[in-house]
Amino acid sequence: MRDLTSLLQPQSHNQREPTTRRFTWNITSGLRRPDGVLKEVILVNDKFPGPTLEGRSGDTWEIDVYNNHHEGIAIHWHGLHMRGANHMDGAVGITQCEVPPGEHFVYHFKVGDNQTGTYWYHAHSQTQLASGLYGGLVVHADKRGRPQEDGYDMELLFLVGDWYHRRSSEVLKTFMDATSNGDEPCPDSLLVNGLGHFDCSRSTPSAPVDCDVVQKPTLALNMSHRYLVRLVNTGSLTGFSFTIPDAEVNITSVDGDQAVTADPSNGVGILYPGERVDFILSWQQAFQSNSSSLVVNLDKEQVQFPMNFQSPNLALEYHQEFTIDSTPKMMSRTKAGLGQSLETSAKQNLQKLKVKDLTESLPEPEVKLVIYSAVEILNHLNNIPTGFINRTHWSQQEEPLLSLERSEWDDHQLVPWTAAQPKWVELVINNLDSTGHPFHLHGFDFYVISSWKGQGGWDYFNPFDTSSKPRGGDPNLKNPIRKDTVYVPAFGYVRLRFWADNEGIWLLHCHILWHEASGMAMAIHVLGDEDTAFKGTVMGQESSSLCR
Repeated sequence: MRDLTSLLQPQSHNQREPTTRRFTWNITSGLRRPDGVLKEVILVNDKFPGPTLEGRSGDTWEIDVYNNHHEGIAIHWHGLHMRGANHMDGAVGITQCEVPPGEHFVYHFKVGDNQTGTYWYHAHSQTQLASGLYGGLVVHADKRGRPQEDGYDMELLFLVGDWYHRRSSEVLKTFMDATSNGDEPCPDSLLVNGLGHFDCSRSTPSAPVDCDVVQKPTLALNMSHRYLVRLVNTGSLTGFSFTIPDAEVNITSVDGDQAVTADPSNGVGILYPGERVDFILSWQQAFQSNSSSLVVNLDKEQVQFPMNFQSPNLALEYHQEFTIDSTPKMMSRTKAGLGQSLETSAKQNLQKLKVKDLTESLPEPEVKLVIYSAVEILNHLNNIPTGFINRTHWSQQEEPLLSLERSEWDDHQLVPWTAAQPKWVELVINNLDSTGHPFHLHGFDFYVISSWKGQGGWDYFNPFDTSSKPRGGDPNLKNPIRKDTVYVPAFGYVRLRFWADNEGIWLLHCHILWHEASGMAMAIHVLGDEDTAFKGTVMGQESSSLCR
């Protein structure tokens, strides 16, 4: 039986003192059939996805990574602040060199005392995320001395994302080709916790695959229970919605521990690559004896048939359902509500979640940064689609920036400096493209004080131009949502504000893998010295320990 259920173990972590947790990982590759189609997948301790990391706030983690894969690797701990450990952030070219084949590296860092929630880890070298090098990461809250009633019975983790049958390097090569016109390669399938179902009869002669008929995965749940669901988009390109039509979904938090409120619904969407959302899942008593299903729909912004990708992939089923098999009924200690169905089956729009008012409004920024992102096709780059931020397309140097002074950085490094002391920073990300970009900032959470989707023409925002008001209106400084990954709408912008006090050089990039790999990335230099940066410091020296 191919079971999608992934239960977490909060009780092993939320009642104990912080401790040092040690893990040993063996990175290899092997042939697997996640959805029936044979593909070489990167494995962690022979598992795909990799093992789920669980701990609690304040823990110290040591992950000894042995690379027995045939390529260099690096691991990023998505959403963790890595305070005081910028050199452990896993961003090749910024904070480290790859771990070469046949060698090992110990990632050593402390999880923040105040950081809890749903995170994940993934490759941050080459395009290995799309080859399967990722896994879940959950930081449980300290609940010692608190009542045991949580409002749910169990915790579930769902890692959901699009999936390509070709090697990720081949997919990138297809995108970065003069004939692609900058259209992103279409995924072939989607996976939930490493499993999916591809209809072999839908394969085409132009894209032959080694396909076996496999049983469609199912989910085994007790529908009299209430579950805390932790949902992560691990995909390379598309957003998705996640729906259970006869259940009740109550969203509790996003991107880690940002508490939110929303009306009850039957699902969530759209969740973009890199984003996370937590919600309480329950069935009212009248529906607990019925059959149920989990429905995943790929985002129609990226899946417009017949042409939005480079070529229409008629083999892709962008609407997929997975049966929920109800385990023997037991009365839940939290007891679901009685009798009535939801009046609406609408998915909760994640762009319209509500949060509590701040104790005081956000202060005005002392530093303002403005960027413009786009995939461009330029003659001097041989018409190869390339990701740009401002006029820079990023590529890594031989040694990480953290080990070098600014004069040693080349022209592909767009890295503004905030200041030598902590400052409030406003970052404006303008999107010049016709589809959205999910941007992720390493090392920080930020407040989303404004978001605007372009209505045609130049709907961008420059805070240095005071001649007209921003099209998105005044910023929300009273109750803005806090995130670490944000969707920047097509032809529009977002305004972000954060307290820049976490020392290091922190990557900022589009989390669409093909955009990032083609150059849509930059970094933000926080604290340190404007000219020498962190060269000669402990972080700077350790960041180059793997370089040859």
